[in-house]
Amino acid sequence: MAPDAGTVPVMATLLLRNLIFGDSSAGETGDLLIRDGSIVERGPALTFAPADEAEAEAHEEFDAAGLTALPGAIDALAPIGAPRGAGVPADDLGSGTIAAARGGVTTVAVPLVPSDRETCDVAFHDAERRASGAVFIDYVFLVGLGQPLADTPERIRGVGYHVGFGGSYLDLDVTYQAGTAGPGAHLRVAALGDVPITVRMAGRLSGAGEKARLEALTGLAALSDIAPHVLPLASAAAVDALPTTIATGSTSIVHLCLDELPFNMRTAPGLGTAEDREALWSALVDGRLEGVVSDHRSEPLDGDSDWVGVASLELFVPALLSAGVAAGRIDLPTLCSIIGERPARRLGMWPKKGSLQVGADGDVVLVDPSAVWTVDPTQLEGRGKAPAWHDLEMTGRVVHVFSRGQQIVNDGFPLFRPGRGRPV
Repeated sequence: MAPDAGTVPVMATLLLRNLIFGDSSAGETGDLLIRDGSIVERGPALTFAPADEAEAEAHEEFDAAGLTALPGAIDALAPIGAPRGAGVPADDLGSGTIAAARGGVTTVAVPLVPSDRETCDVAFHDAERRASGAVFIDYVFLVGLGQPLADTPERIRGVGYHVGFGGSYLDLDVTYQAGTAGPGAHLRVAALGDVPITVRMAGRLSGAGEKARLEALTGLAALSDIAPHVLPLASAAAVDALPTTIATGSTSIVHLCLDELPFNMRTAPGLGTAEDREALWSALVDGRLEGVVSDHRSEPLDGDSDWVGVASLELFVPALLSAGVAAGRIDLPTLCSIIGERPARRLGMWPKKGSLQVGADGDVVLVDPSAVWTVDPTQLEGRGKAPAWHDLEMTGRVVHVFSRGQQIVNDGFPLFRPGRGRPV
């Protein structure tokens, strides 16, 4: 029943106590008070004074003693937006966002690739419809331009006024394979539409090939007067070629954290060498790379012997804790920046997303950085089951996850509320 006119809604409050703040280099401890989905106070030994009896009844306290608080992770490329059907990835907007929550991700950017004869605005509104009632965490869409037409800049500009639009998207492999207008045309359309663009480099490339493709893309971007964000970079050569004054870049969980794949699995770009991985970590630390994406590509349920891609979304934060923090490559504040502030700023979500400061959404991930565990496929929620990670030992575990002050993962397992996610 709808509330009576003039009724003041009850303010739900959550007080998270005894946190170790991962974004603090000084080892700060304390509490977070979250009211109506936003952080309203941060500090030691907070007290809660309800405004009235109704708020007192809606108040909840959660003791997080021994756990470290991270901002909810932002996955800036989670390809889970294709309509269900033969040959599409196993995880969709429903199962994929549940898997994401278990991985400590509270916001995803989902790329959309329009089908033949489908315009960018039609693809966006179709995804909006499919997301309604299905998505578990907050989200934005990165909208592919399709075959550039005379009115495409106007169409993409119109989509840009909608909540849930995170920018335009170009997958170079799709563009080259389909024989459509080249990447230069897509970059120019994005520039004319005055929208940012994310470019997936892809390609089964060596480091030299990746560098050559990046240099060509950079030249096209300069001609189009636009600065694309490129990902996932996989090699030291690509990082060295990344001109941060013209373009920014990210890597992927797979290229950063895995040194080999099962014999029947492939990813694009391919895995680099140990030296490449160390170069990626170094670039994350010094800021040459913005962050890390899942580029989650779970094999279709009907099987595909030629499938290229790796499911990784459910291991997002644990993999970074294990291969990064526990291995001594990064510290916790750097991790918070990689998964939070940096992608949030580029996507226009800062400071509402990616932060544990007052005014941010109450997206909080509580982790045990020292917990040692082994990836077991029977304990994974995503339909893709992340086979590349099976039986790997991890150091660092996601324990509880809160999205806008609402608990969505408890002791590692999701509290199912389909459709609770909303566009950012």
